[in-house]
Amino acid sequence: MDRTKLSPGRRLSLGAMVAALTLLFLYGSEVLTGFRFLCACFASFFVVILVEEDLFGTAWLCFLTVSILGFILCPDRISWFFYVALLGHYGIVRRFFQKFITVPSVRSVFTVLYCNLGTALALWALHTVAGVDLWTLVPQKVPFVVLVLLVEAVFFLLDILFEAATVLYTKRVRRFLFK
Repeated sequence: MDRTKLSPGRRLSLGAMVAALTLLFLYGSEVLTGFRFLCACFASFFVVILVEEDLFGTAWLCFLTVSILGFILCPDRISWFFYVALLGHYGIVRRFFQKFITVPSVRSVFTVLYCNLGTALALWALHTVAGVDLWTLVPQKVPFVVLVLLVEAVFFLLDILFEAATVLYTKRVRRFLFK
């Protein structure tokens, strides 16, 4: 099926499906604390479906819906803060970076800077809004410089995983959604 010929009903159902799966994994990241980061990343991958179909408005609406429902439904909200500040809209913004920045090394620098900004926003919100002591989230035996380098490596890994999710969707999953 051609991307430009999606009916409003298909767009709505696709957006609702993505929102439901995203909310399910976001809730799972709050409940399954041992798998918090993994579930939060999985929650952010579903937006690839909408982005690959060029449904950017639906993708932003899905992000807004999941953000509101996640605030209401998620008990701990640590993953929710990271979803709202970075993970939820990273896939949408990443696509804009891909369209407008053609040099891969420059695009990687902008991607990491965007991730740093989102993480800083999430940490600020956790500390000021939620009153979470951030030092309780950090392992005390790891030097701060090593922790920062690990986080930067995770941002590069996140970009690689988003690319893998995009390829998985376009090559394997898309044909099952649009028969």
